[in-house]
Amino acid sequence: MSGLQPTGREAVLDRLRREIYEGVRAPGARVVQTDVAKAFGVSATPVREAMRDLVNEGLLTAEPHRAARVRDLDPAEAVDINDLRLLLEPYAAQAAAPHISTDELAELESLDAAMAHATGPDWVELNHRFHLVIIHATRNPTLVAMLTNLRHVSRFYFEAALRADGGDYAHRNRQHREIIAHLRHRDGAAAAATMSAHFSPSAELRRRLTRVAP
Repeated sequence: MSGLQPTGREAVLDRLRREIYEGVRAPGARVVQTDVAKAFGVSATPVREAMRDLVNEGLLTAEPHRAARVRDLDPAEAVDINDLRLLLEPYAAQAAAPHISTDELAELESLDAAMAHATGPDWVELNHRFHLVIIHATRNPTLVAMLTNLRHVSRFYFEAALRADGGDYAHRNRQHREIIAHLRHRDGAAAAATMSAHFSPSAELRRRLTRVAP
């Protein structure tokens, strides 16, 4: 990412967020506004705004008169978030089934095709977009807001778990294709069941994160 030259808040936010997700900025590391501005070649204003957004997303922690830090790895919190998503995302898949559009199904197909040739952070980004398409297809603004917020921190833990011992991409991709088929047939119950099976068991997530948590 060294070639990126962000010029505004959104670009700085995207680059900082990806560096946190990918472990370039490690859990617990200090994030100093002036250092980021210098490294990115931008003024302090977009960095300050982007860092404020990341605090709101839960990816940075901030205390008065101290440098912000990347959030620490907390396996117990990761399990709590995973359990909440395990309740809400199958429900979202079921709720999306009657409403998802032809264009949204086509987008899911396109993302699935791209994931077949991706691994690591590239796959995680595509996977994130895949799930957001389904979440937005619920046409439920409250659910969209809840799951979007949960997914910011959940992705932080998911990428850390992948760095610990990789991921079974082929299995997850097969489940994605099953979910698409169920949504195409408007079978909400089947989509929900496959989405539920798609999640890592919380005990497994805890084990993987314990390997990388300090």
